[in-house]
Amino acid sequence: MFEERRVPPHIAPRSARRGITAFDVVAIALAIVVLVAQPNAAWIERYYSTGVYPAIDRGVRALTSPLPFCLGDLLFAIAVVWLVRFWIVTIRRARGARTRAAGIALARTLAVACAIYVWFDISWAYNYARIPLAQKVVVHDDRTDENSVATFADRTVDRLSQLADAAHRERSDGDAFANRLVPTFDATIARLGSHDVFAPPRVKPTLFQPMMQLSASNGFTDPWTHEINLDATASPYERPAIYAHEWAHIAGFADESEANFIAVIACTTSRDPLLAYSGWILVWFNLPSDVHVSHRMGRTAYDDITAIRAHYLQNVNTHVEQVQRIAYDRYLKSNHVKAGYASYRLFIRWMTGADFDATGLPHVRG
Repeated sequence: MFEERRVPPHIAPRSARRGITAFDVVAIALAIVVLVAQPNAAWIERYYSTGVYPAIDRGVRALTSPLPFCLGDLLFAIAVVWLVRFWIVTIRRARGARTRAAGIALARTLAVACAIYVWFDISWAYNYARIPLAQKVVVHDDRTDENSVATFADRTVDRLSQLADAAHRERSDGDAFANRLVPTFDATIARLGSHDVFAPPRVKPTLFQPMMQLSASNGFTDPWTHEINLDATASPYERPAIYAHEWAHIAGFADESEANFIAVIACTTSRDPLLAYSGWILVWFNLPSDVHVSHRMGRTAYDDITAIRAHYLQNVNTHVEQVQRIAYDRYLKSNHVKAGYASYRLFIRWMTGADFDATGLPHVRG
């Protein structure tokens, strides 16, 4: 028989014997500083969003873009495996010192979470605190009432009907539309205060594709690795606007409504019928559910809208969607987005109340 080797209770594993490390202290301290010492919006806009952030994005994407897989997925999987193994090994080896070992393990877990949070803010999330577009875009409140939105809804129907057939003829495989979107995307973000160039991001497959379908999430931007994922099953007529939305996040516009606004302007000001059509589809699905539409939609556009809605109903799990919305609502509110999940549709107010120049770009203050 083999005799089980017993470790005396007073001998703790190496992780427990070492106790709290310098990494733990520094990571937690930095997270507290980042959380408490929030610069004001003007500082963020000047020195971060239009200052160091473009260089951060270029540096991060120089590492992540060439990879044929999504580095964010891999890092997530490694983090989960490490966390589970770390806790199991630490507690099992502690034996008589399990309470102390659990405390140390908790401190290490907190420290790792703090390090991840610090990189989250520095790498991208400070953009949540930049000067909001609501303070840049000139909006006339008297043009944001129910009648104005109804008029805008009729215009949306007209544009969808006019563009549908041409969009079907221009349909391209994959994400070839990305380069065609560059001129209007660059012009849009420049008008809104970001004059740096943000290269079109590479779309990568993701392990979270099933979750995206179940929760009705069309796209996702990884703020740590600056990679974007799109729902692989999305209609080719939705895809350009979804892509532009995620690209806007990469360009430093973290707020969901701002990303929607940029996506719509960048798409609808393009002469490419597929891009323009996609932008108006994004508008359609963000109109108020009770809006009164008096114009009749063309058959091709109607069939596309119906197919998109049917795809949603076929794939979504309402329970998963609800949980995801609640979680994301809390996340957004914790990052200075007061409207939370409802912020996605706020850009409709800008579309109806703002003034636009001959190129379709909004007038801004200053």
